Amino acid sequence: MLIVATLDTSLGWESGDVERILVASGVWVSPFTITEATVCCNELGGRSPSLVTTVKGLLDEFDAAVVAQKAANVGADAGRVLKKADVLEWDTERSGTPYDGALRERARVKQELGLIFGSCPVLSGGGSDSVIALYRS
Repeated sequence: MLIVATLDTSLGWESGDVERILVASGVWVSPFTITEATVCCNELGGRSPSLVTTVKGLLDEFDAAVVAQKAANVGADAGRVLKKADVLEWDTERSGTPYDGALRERARVKQELGLIFGSCPVLSGGGSDSVIALYRS
């Protein structure tokens, strides 16, 4: 039996914030992770209301990076493959593409969320490449 936690919106959280945190952290969204992350959000809000504002700002930055990544995917060069080139020149004026910038921004937000939620077993480190703690009842 899964115990369901309720997000305390009086701390500044809004409906949907837990799922957004899980996605931005690279953690699978499931009833278990939603419950655990909800408990962590309530604890974080009780400890530091200013961090709730910080997390919400990070979520907005993550959403903006996703929009930028999607825009880069449908840009003028999206889906094009270089077939033939006479001369290879390196562009030293800028590093990467707008797509690369969006990926770096998403990674930065994921890292910061991992630091903020460091005491939360399902969010610290975040991602399917990390270990999720299992609790015995």
